[in-house]
Amino acid sequence: MARQYTKMEWITEEVFRRKEAGETNRQIGESYGLTKQQIKQLVTRQNRKMRAIAEGYIPRPKGRPRKAPAEENEVERLKRELDQAKKEVELLRNFLLEAGRR
Repeated sequence: MARQYTKMEWITEEVFRRKEAGETNRQIGESYGLTKQQIKQLVTRQNRKMRAIAEGYIPRPKGRPRKAPAEENEVERLKRELDQAKKEVELLRNFLLEAGRR
């Protein structure tokens, strides 16, 4: 049986608002089609994240880091294009000299 994943980040703020209003995890879960355990875990995760941020943890983006910043890649690409253009000009000049033209 395939496992069902639910993207919960988009309801986090609403869940905390409803908890402050006094609703239970079960009531909140039923309105979103989730179990009370899923709501409880969501609240626990978010509280853990907020505590870590308050203690000075800086969240980093997930996934593999880029090999080099995009700006450097752009500069390197432009340098390569300039070198390629210089080589083409040199080849054309040599061809024209061999052909007897200027």
